[in-house]
Amino acid sequence: MMSSGKREKEVSMGIHHSDQAMGTLGGTVIAFIGIVDCSDILKTGILACVGAMVSFGVSKGLHKIWPGEKESDDIP
Repeated sequence: MMSSGKREKEVSMGIHHSDQAMGTLGGTVIAFIGIVDCSDILKTGILACVGAMVSFGVSKGLHKIWPGEKESDDIP
């Protein structure tokens, strides 16, 4: 059988946060903030909107060219 002291040590190891991992994450975030500015974020947002509209338009156009099968009421 496992002693209660050993069991508590195993349980506490599962929730341990590494200082090195948190430091790496913090450094990455700070470096990212220094590189990216508002114009990059705005440009990315506009390109994402244009891409979504083009994708939607192509999808609708292809559905008109190849309509496929209509759904029946019998299928659950």
